[in-house]
Amino acid sequence: MINLEKQIQDLFDKYNIKIQASTGQEFTVYCLFHKNLHTPSFYINYKTGLWQCFNPSCGKKGNFRQLYRQVTGKALSSNSRIDAISLKNELDRKLSYRDKDDDIVLDTIEIDYDDEQQRKCLTPLHERGLSYETLMKFEIGFSKTKNRIVIPVRNQQYKVVGLIGRAVESTQEPRYLYNKGFKRADVLFNIQNAKNYSEVIIVEGSVDAMKVHEAGFPNVVATLGAQVSKNQITLIKKYFDRIIIFSDNDDAGNAMRDAIMDLCCGKEIYTAKISDGLKDPAEMQVQDIVNSINNKTHNI
Repeated sequence: MINLEKQIQDLFDKYNIKIQASTGQEFTVYCLFHKNLHTPSFYINYKTGLWQCFNPSCGKKGNFRQLYRQVTGKALSSNSRIDAISLKNELDRKLSYRDKDDDIVLDTIEIDYDDEQQRKCLTPLHERGLSYETLMKFEIGFSKTKNRIVIPVRNQQYKVVGLIGRAVESTQEPRYLYNKGFKRADVLFNIQNAKNYSEVIIVEGSVDAMKVHEAGFPNVVATLGAQVSKNQITLIKKYFDRIIIFSDNDDAGNAMRDAIMDLCCGKEIYTAKISDGLKDPAEMQVQDIVNSINNKTHNI
């Protein structure tokens, strides 16, 4: 007989979904369908397999078969057990943003900014309003072997701790590829430059940060995701007295904003608004970014 509780635990273990609480016949976790590290709102009954997210912005619910399919992309047959090896392969392929045989390494990266032909490799970022001067400032390169724009990430000691490979074609998956061993939760993108200022602007993505820099604000960092870690909060509190949150215009961005405001209580905190109809700073025009930051709202 198949043990449903064991199946649920195996699924969670293999996809690094941490059980936050276990009460009665229910497991509580952070919702799998919207990014929110502020409150675990996803409940699943490990006897019946029925689950629901009680966050008003989400509200998804279903049974274990539906959950299994949405997490793994596969159907759960009635007589099957969860295959740990196949789940790990799915995790590596879909959720870890890299493939074991498709890593980015420093010696594959090159670009000559004086060569007009080579600069064309950076067209996707240049067309988004980033000047070649800004791209040089952030040491943006290109990997011919991976056919990706490469964005180096340095820590506060200026050491390169990660590489972000951005897709240049719509058919490339995943859109962002991270090198093996890169712990994004331990660093803030551009912290090595922004730490010289008492005020910081916090955005989600590396391209968002470069666009804000393009607008004249070098005191910008990116969390490299909507989930803000304890280590990132420690860095923010250590280096900055005033915080401007410029998060994405979606539920995940709102959750990120709320988390920073909660965890950085005691700091002088402001919020800047994304232009109507747009998702993030990278989609905004430079002057609109300037206006949003200059018209920031003080949060008491």
